[in-house]
Amino acid sequence: MLMETESIARWISVLHRQFQIYLNRELKDYDINSSEYIFLVNLYEKDGISQEQLSTNLFINKAATARAIARLEKLDYVKRTRDPNDSRAYLVTLTTKGLEMRNFIKTKLMYWTQTISAGLTSAEADDLVQKVKKMTMNALDEIKGDE
Repeated sequence: MLMETESIARWISVLHRQFQIYLNRELKDYDINSSEYIFLVNLYEKDGISQEQLSTNLFINKAATARAIARLEKLDYVKRTRDPNDSRAYLVTLTTKGLEMRNFIKTKLMYWTQTISAGLTSAEADDLVQKVKKMTMNALDEIKGDE
């Protein structure tokens, strides 16, 4: 069983790397990379949240979030403003340019999902998502506080 367990991480790693390559290729003309797109996607779900909340939502450390948001702001995809309730914090909102990317990014994500789930039934794909979510929660519980 140990070999099978080790290979799970290996294949997830390979899949993740291929996803990064795909996103970098598809987003290249927009100067967005695979480590930045996820912030836009999260803001599409809830715009106008703090950088800290973005970090929490995405399980990404605050320094990496700050770098990504600063770059997205420089490219005019997002805007940071001081939180009126906490002058130490920033609220992040999408700009018109950021909002215009929504359908493009969603289309690219849907295509990738269809590509990697080719040959799976809908039930198999749903089951796989649930299992990967469970594995992710197990990993987060194990690593909690180590970052």
